[in-house]
Amino acid sequence: MKTLLSGIGKWCAYSHIFKAFTVLINGGQISEQTRAGRNIALLGFFCPFFWIALFTGAEASSLAFHATHSGIVFLIGIAIMVASIKKQQHK
Repeated sequence: MKTLLSGIGKWCAYSHIFKAFTVLINGGQISEQTRAGRNIALLGFFCPFFWIALFTGAEASSLAFHATHSGIVFLIGIAIMVASIKKQQHK
């Protein structure tokens, strides 16, 4: 069961957001933050909830909810990547 949950955790954007903030707080390598930001952005863009809602013809309110959520996750990932790259350039 634990293996299953850890496998599912790799596909959850929030686990990557948590990892990025943990790296930031613990002073880890910037490249780890950049990779985490990339993963978050990709998970936001390829969010299965949004795409399933889009292709199954879900109600407009449901589609808007999933699009908004996916967009926010995508933007969080991009923001983490940009911040990480800027920090790396200033070193």
